[in-house]
Amino acid sequence: MPDLEQHLAKFLPFWESLTQEQRNMLVAGTRLAQFKAGAHVHSGENDCIGVLLVVEGELRAYMLSVSGRECTLFRVAENETCVLAATCILNMITFDLFLDAEKDTTLLAIDPDAYAKVLEDNVAMEAYTYKQSADRFSDVMWVMQQQLFMGLDGRLAVFLLDEVARQKTDKLELTHDEVARHIGSAREAVSRMLKSFAESGLVVLSRGHIEILNKAALHELINE
Repeated sequence: MPDLEQHLAKFLPFWESLTQEQRNMLVAGTRLAQFKAGAHVHSGENDCIGVLLVVEGELRAYMLSVSGRECTLFRVAENETCVLAATCILNMITFDLFLDAEKDTTLLAIDPDAYAKVLEDNVAMEAYTYKQSADRFSDVMWVMQQQLFMGLDGRLAVFLLDEVARQKTDKLELTHDEVARHIGSAREAVSRMLKSFAESGLVVLSRGHIEILNKAALHELINE
């Protein structure tokens, strides 16, 4: 694996604007972390793990209700960064964000104190950090819009089409329980809606799989 400085230079577009002292501080404050698929990476506002750089694998960011129901907000893919895990240095984060490893994941975690210290003195780093935050909040607002203004059929259609694009296949490896966790609904309700989709010829259901047959019809559900 290349050294930490090479990785940070690859991930952080403001790297060239840093002084050598600032670079050394970030390198010293960065650690390698590995998580198995399904492992918890970040657990709400009281867990300030730092700024995360995904070297391999994928993270899922979600909210958790009082009753334990989950709703996926966004994913952090390989070679992407998540600054929202550094809750202690971003005072605009007023909600609990949870992160799990979707796959076996290797990441770099930059210590929040080191990141915050450099952030104070570097305008390019500040601009990058707030742009990253704004982009993720845009993802969050799209999910909230679905929750507030779409019925279950529309939310399910959005999710299935997004998964087709993400997995690059029309035959998705997903259980009904996994779908329910992603869209913040009850498994029973999701199963009923998927059965309705199947009866209408939109999908074919089999154990642990959902095959998409009619993308155009799913798009129509979103636009209703």
